[in-house]
Amino acid sequence: MEQVLRAIGSGQVEWIRRAVHVEYDNRTQRPLGFSCDGRHNKVIKLLGIFKGDMSPNDLTYLVKTVDGNIYHLYLHLSDSGQQYTPSPIRWTLGFRVLKERTTIALPLWKSAIYMRLEGVADFHGGFCPELVLGCKACQMASEFLPELNTLRDLMVIAENNSSPVLDAIQFVLGCTVGNGRLRIVDSNQHTYSFVSGLDGYGVKLSLKTIHFSNEDHFNEVERKVVEKCATLDAAVCYQKLLDDRVAKLVDLDNEELFAVEKVRKCFVCDCFFVESLIHENYSFPMCENCLLNMTNNNSDVVCQ
Repeated sequence: MEQVLRAIGSGQVEWIRRAVHVEYDNRTQRPLGFSCDGRHNKVIKLLGIFKGDMSPNDLTYLVKTVDGNIYHLYLHLSDSGQQYTPSPIRWTLGFRVLKERTTIALPLWKSAIYMRLEGVADFHGGFCPELVLGCKACQMASEFLPELNTLRDLMVIAENNSSPVLDAIQFVLGCTVGNGRLRIVDSNQHTYSFVSGLDGYGVKLSLKTIHFSNEDHFNEVERKVVEKCATLDAAVCYQKLLDDRVAKLVDLDNEELFAVEKVRKCFVCDCFFVESLIHENYSFPMCENCLLNMTNNNSDVVCQ
């Protein structure tokens, strides 16, 4: 779908603009086929439904036919002046998307394995800016901790539970919830700790504030897409805005994206903390809370 929207946005379409008869399934609310020039075109896949731009009731459909072509169908429901009278329905075959579609240039990163961002997008099921963040976070952690690339105890602690960054981490590093090497402590933050569970050290990457020049416009278009009230033009615009953000994130250096802090594991509670919160107690690293509890317990023993 992303490639289709990019092709439409770059004008790679063959305009038809012809009234057609459409076979429509009211139960599934989708076109089943349409006739044009004496030929019936069977629809095998509905790619998207959008609001029309001529009337509030209009709808547009992107459909794929049995011959592999992708077409734009416009459903116009004109208002009737008589009460209880069904609105006349008119279908227009707008255009055909040309098969030589545009692609987005994606960079190649090198970490423990050679991977392409396209592979991460295939794994995730789509392409978005946060996949770039995930890939760059993995690359950055691998540069700071090159020895972890060969350790099976490499773990990632993520402080959010809904970001596509998680899919990038799973694809690139093989750390998953299922194998216990991806742990999620949800605080709704783009913060990721890459650590050695055995040796008790690692790095914590925290996303810096990234400024884009069109935040208000992006948020408004995204809202329409999420609420399924976007026109096809708005969906094409949204894809362009996403691609622009991807390009900017790709161009930024890793250090411009993430702040880095070294972390260590508390010997007592097994939690990871930044080094400034770790204390050495008889050569054992301890966090402030565990050290305080141990001190208090020792004091109680002495008092008794």
